[in-house]
Amino acid sequence: MTTALTPEERRYHNRLRHLQQRQEANRARGAKGEAASWWDHARAIAARADREGDPALWEHLARTLANWCHQAEQTDPGQYSQ
Repeated sequence: MTTALTPEERRYHNRLRHLQQRQEANRARGAKGEAASWWDHARAIAARADREGDPALWEHLARTLANWCHQAEQTDPGQYSQ
């Protein structure tokens, strides 16, 4: 006998299944595809938190991306900077 899922549990499982399907499809594109998949997932998490009244995840994501860019630019300053 299976237990009925609450709407929140069903949404969570649907999001997880969707993420897994996208990640699997993007693996064929290599690292670029996986990066795109994680970017989509990160934005979805931040957007959901923002809708629920917590914009802090957008700030955290922005800082994380800024740090990543800074590190990449330090690796080879002329090659990756804008």
